[in-house]
Amino acid sequence: METLLPLHLFGQVGQILVLMLLVLSCLIGMSGLINLFRPVPALQHGTGWLFIGILALFLAGFGWICWFHYQVYLLLPLELPEPLAEYLNRQLAVMNQSTEYGLPLYKTSSPPRYVLPLWLENEKYFFWFMCYAFMAVIGHFRLPQPRLRAVLHILLAMQVIILYLFANPFVHPLPKFLGDVTPWFTQDLSMGQRFSYFMRLYPKMNFYYNAEYMWFHPPLLFLSYACITMTFVTSVFMLVKRDLAIETMGYDYAKLGFFMLTLGMLLGYPWALKAWGPNWWWDPKICSSIMMWAIYSTYLHTRLYANKPFMWYFSSILGIICFLAMIFTFVSSFFFPGEHTFV
Repeated sequence: METLLPLHLFGQVGQILVLMLLVLSCLIGMSGLINLFRPVPALQHGTGWLFIGILALFLAGFGWICWFHYQVYLLLPLELPEPLAEYLNRQLAVMNQSTEYGLPLYKTSSPPRYVLPLWLENEKYFFWFMCYAFMAVIGHFRLPQPRLRAVLHILLAMQVIILYLFANPFVHPLPKFLGDVTPWFTQDLSMGQRFSYFMRLYPKMNFYYNAEYMWFHPPLLFLSYACITMTFVTSVFMLVKRDLAIETMGYDYAKLGFFMLTLGMLLGYPWALKAWGPNWWWDPKICSSIMMWAIYSTYLHTRLYANKPFMWYFSSILGIICFLAMIFTFVSSFFFPGEHTFV
């Protein structure tokens, strides 16, 4: 695929960006560890600039991912010869009569192209952690509370270390996607083999990679995950010391996160019907997501009674449990078989 896509250039520039991100994140994480246990805060002004630099690197890396996806769009069309395209359209016309969500007919003048979302495979971690960095930098400047800032810094450093060591999207770009499409572009397939392979790629292109819901459902969920992380941090502080400013910030992020989570789940419903049909309700991730949504909803409701005895602490515990439910919901895709399983 090196002859078709600029994989080496993408990986080389992306690795430089992630390495710079790692260095700045380790610096801000070390500052966080110092200030977490230090009675007198230090390096407060410098960490603000470090945070802005980290966010700028995240945005640069995200822009570089956008560029790479544009190259995929330009350079990897699924082209078919005219006779095979006519045969395909006859087959699709018959197939579409017996299904509610049919496949578009093939146009030889404009062959289908991949419009890949920006949060596929390891790219989703990059987007998720970028969302957290954006929210954490707002929290950093909103509340000049040294220990709160320290925890935000340490969490960011941990996320970037995970990104660098285990989920770097620039080391092996989109391995599952490229593994699927590489034979189409690199192997000398017969007409029958090409038709068979096209019918394997085309449905996945329409119902997954190019699905309009892919541009809304996943990013809304990752935005909610970042909000839940912010609520988790403030909930831990609420258990230690009652600080209204910290609790108010956590509640603001909780309301935003709940809205994003609810909207994301609702937008996943019509997509599931289109891609999987009606038999998808018992998918493990869907069940765990509903559980997380219920816990999140309970947290917001208990906040209405925060002035009653012990409700402050109960609400804080729910905020922590909601974060744990988020982690469980995400990892369930790796361990429990279902439509959302990451293979």
